[in-house]
Amino acid sequence: MNAIIIGGGIIGLSTAYYLQQEGWDVTVLERGDGTEGCSFGNMGYLSPSHFAPLAQPGIISQGILWMFKQKSPFYVRPSLSWGLMDWGMKFARACNADHVKRSAKPMAELLLLSRDLTAQWETSGEMKFDYEQKGCINYFQTAKYEKGELDNVRMGRDLGLDIEMLDRAQCQALEPELLPDVRGAAWYKDDAILYPNELMRQLFNYLEKRGVKIIRNAEVVDIHKDKGEISAVRYRKLSEGLTLSEALTTPDLVVLSAGSWSQPLAKLAGEYLPMMPGKGYSMTVDVPHQPLRHPCILLEAKVAISPWAKRLRIGSTMEIGAMNDRILFPRVQGILEAVPRFFPAYTEDPAFRELADFQKLKEKMREKVWFGYRPLSADGVPYIGFAKKTKNLMIATGHAMLGLSFAAGTGKLVAEMAGGKATSIGVGAFDPGRY
Repeated sequence: MNAIIIGGGIIGLSTAYYLQQEGWDVTVLERGDGTEGCSFGNMGYLSPSHFAPLAQPGIISQGILWMFKQKSPFYVRPSLSWGLMDWGMKFARACNADHVKRSAKPMAELLLLSRDLTAQWETSGEMKFDYEQKGCINYFQTAKYEKGELDNVRMGRDLGLDIEMLDRAQCQALEPELLPDVRGAAWYKDDAILYPNELMRQLFNYLEKRGVKIIRNAEVVDIHKDKGEISAVRYRKLSEGLTLSEALTTPDLVVLSAGSWSQPLAKLAGEYLPMMPGKGYSMTVDVPHQPLRHPCILLEAKVAISPWAKRLRIGSTMEIGAMNDRILFPRVQGILEAVPRFFPAYTEDPAFRELADFQKLKEKMREKVWFGYRPLSADGVPYIGFAKKTKNLMIATGHAMLGLSFAAGTGKLVAEMAGGKATSIGVGAFDPGRY
């Protein structure tokens, strides 16, 4: 049995890993060179704490307020695009308490499954990527955000998560070098962190050594169907300055896991997938000494910080709209300005001072600032399962900013469903045919 996976990000490679384990002959088509995209610039979080879908009560009204602030973490680029309008209407309908309640349990189950499977990759000795389960601390400075976090904590505890509420003194005891200036925090102890760039590098190597064929710089341009099944996937590839057009024929299975590029590719197969790309930014600096001990999220600013032994990564924002290569400097500036508000000691840190020199940063934007596109489903829940109209097509996308967190579990579920096996967890909530 042969499988074609369209997309060589963390979802596609995780799917290749488990399909290959089940005996499939796997080919991955990756539109880039395998050194870019959200799988490389993300925060490295494995986040059972993010069990609530992106579509939830209050996010629309908050988002509208944020749109009028240049440095806010959220922006929708106005457009008359039918795709944006359709996605927006579906997303708005999903922003209710019933949807959150229905989705929280399957989301938490998939996040926990993924974390455990990812941990096995390292503990087995197959790969090494600085995996640590030390939780994630969500800091808040105001009573409003404390109340919202308490609601999330109650729901998380009902789902069986290990969460500790911290007061200001406890927060400062956990970060004695930085002494966070906060009202308090929630410490989600089930969360883990790894270095995603190393994971991706090793996953590529691991798969190729085991016979998975990975074709880089391969852009899918057409999908042929015959009697309700995909009969060929055509792609063009840049090789030695020449653009070559080739096709993979008679696949037993095609898995679409192309992230934010999945929607137009699904259309080639006659499938409709309501999705929008959400641009996010991150900045990474090398640090000779790491003062931050725990991964954390600054709730009011919607900024995440990842501390590794020799690196610090800061990331945020969600810009929804058509893809482009523009970097909105005010939003990058807003991310960096938030950090010393929560951690005043960072103003004395040489590495952070260099990053926060906004004039120099603006001059070297392309060098210092990474950006990538998260695939946003219409209800904040991933699409995982068989397509509506195409027998041998499976969808694995729409994971928003949680691609790494969901990846191993998604790959495992795809392999189980493709082989007609019972799945590790229930998959009904992820059905791509729900729209």
